[in-house]
Amino acid sequence: MKKNLLFIVMMMFSAALMAQTAPVKFHRSGDRPVPVRTFSIGDVIPGQSVPNATVSLKATLEDPVTGTTKYDLQTNAATQNRIYLYPDGTIGTTFTMSHVNTFSDRGTGYTYFDGVDWGDQPSVKIESVKAGWPSYEAFGPAGEIVVSHHFANFPLCILTRSVKGTGAWTETTLAPPSGASGVVWPRMVTNGTEHTNIHIIGVTTPTASGGDVYQGMDGALVYNRSLDGGATWDGWQILPGMTSTEYPGISADSYAWAEPKGDTLCFVVGQSWYDQFIMKSNDNGATWTKTVIWPCPYNFWAGGDTTGIFYCPDGASAVALDKNGKAHVLFGLQRGMGDETGSKYWYPFTDGLIYWNEDKPELPEVLDPDWLDENGYVIGWVQDTMVWHAETTALAYYYNSMSSMPQLAFDDQNNAVAVWSSVTTLTDPNSFMLRHVFARKSQDGGATWNSDIIDLNSDLLYTWSECVYPSLSPTSNYFWHILFQADDYAGSYVQAPTQGQTDITENSMTYLKFSKWMNGINDPCGQDLGGLRVSPVFPNPASANAFLNLDVTNSQRIRIELTSITGQVVREYQPGTLTAGVHRVKLDLTGLQPGIYQYTVIANTGKASGKVIKTQE
Repeated sequence: MKKNLLFIVMMMFSAALMAQTAPVKFHRSGDRPVPVRTFSIGDVIPGQSVPNATVSLKATLEDPVTGTTKYDLQTNAATQNRIYLYPDGTIGTTFTMSHVNTFSDRGTGYTYFDGVDWGDQPSVKIESVKAGWPSYEAFGPAGEIVVSHHFANFPLCILTRSVKGTGAWTETTLAPPSGASGVVWPRMVTNGTEHTNIHIIGVTTPTASGGDVYQGMDGALVYNRSLDGGATWDGWQILPGMTSTEYPGISADSYAWAEPKGDTLCFVVGQSWYDQFIMKSNDNGATWTKTVIWPCPYNFWAGGDTTGIFYCPDGASAVALDKNGKAHVLFGLQRGMGDETGSKYWYPFTDGLIYWNEDKPELPEVLDPDWLDENGYVIGWVQDTMVWHAETTALAYYYNSMSSMPQLAFDDQNNAVAVWSSVTTLTDPNSFMLRHVFARKSQDGGATWNSDIIDLNSDLLYTWSECVYPSLSPTSNYFWHILFQADDYAGSYVQAPTQGQTDITENSMTYLKFSKWMNGINDPCGQDLGGLRVSPVFPNPASANAFLNLDVTNSQRIRIELTSITGQVVREYQPGTLTAGVHRVKLDLTGLQPGIYQYTVIANTGKASGKVIKTQE
């Protein structure tokens, strides 16, 4: 993004504010417990009037805005799949949208990028009924699919079209289980060679939202699949390990899918008051295995005694499968407490983004933040320690960790990225601290994470913007691609927090891409030689080995020279003839003296050069 020179002083100021530091705290002693909120599927907020004032974003952002919405609650916890990059470079995006203060027009906003330009911002929803909470995926050989919920006591909405980006949507419905009044807050993925297998999870409408107890659960998480593009469905089921024997109910949006790998499916479930776990299938959903990540000691707690303050997941989780089908999970760290009356509370000033994968053991029942940090489980945290010195009234509530709303993705080379929203010391006009979207990368499948945590909203145009609800495309090219919501005020009006935004505002759904290998936003993704694109070398600096990704369109014969600062060729690498596809080439630097070297990729269509720093082995 371009920077306005008039903002140089502001740039220096914000850089000082956002100085990266280590995670020195995970909570503050002065904050007080806040009652756990109840979820409502409607739009009427008890005790809160609907204002007439509308506030718009103070700046037009240079990143594409795919649409606007006054309805500012994109999820209650985990963020759905809302953006998908297709192999041809086109992108589809969705979000919950409304353009009127009463939210009567609420539904799915959809925008398409044709590889060159973004389509017009949507003015009307794609459903024929009031809807929300869309999941978006590829569907069929060249099409797309959206699944959303209608309302408390209605079936799910399914919209498909055979050619993405164009044509009329075909709208069908999927009835809830017999005996349940509805299915709400759905999540959907597709798989198969032509994406005609559809997999859906959702919660039966709980009593607080006008529903009924279903099979002994006040909000049962149910699963359904179609193996023929939605023509027929297997039927809703509560999977083993998720019944009323294990849990009294599952909370809204406390679950998320991983993008499938072949016939391997996986979703994560977790919240402060029940276990954090994954459900995984290696046979396209026919059978499932449950793996507990954190065993909650209070699954059926209902009062009678106090729980004391305990550390727990915050309900906002993400899961991804790497190239080998191994599951990786992120969730925000939270504190909870229950008193003798059965009332439940959460503590606002708690921080920490926790990373777990299937190679790791089950986490201990007592989650100690210092132990988590010392053992490498904490990969994200607020970047400015001055947050901990703010007044308790300065934090706008999303009822989650101060580093939360995570997303996670892997590519075919096992590069990974974690994305989340975290509190900053920047403040809105009401003196509430704003959130920005941050990212951290791994180039070895999550075994280690780069030292840099990147503020994806570091551009000065975002300085006083609330950036939340990131959704990360599970597919990538030279870039990772995200969609997030931005406005001028911290917190969510619809969520009716006890602290935060109290006016309806215009929120921008903003698209942003950032380089897969470089640190920063919209960094150069490499050099294009015509039929060959060369990525920047990574890691850089490097002590032993550095790597280049060569994306070959037309078959190329490749040779790479490494030269010293005096121009002497010190190493030569011979990958040979590379066919179409992405190839990773290793540059062996062992035995070389520390210093700066130049690498030159020599191909049929030209040369590409760059610098690599060799450090002490």
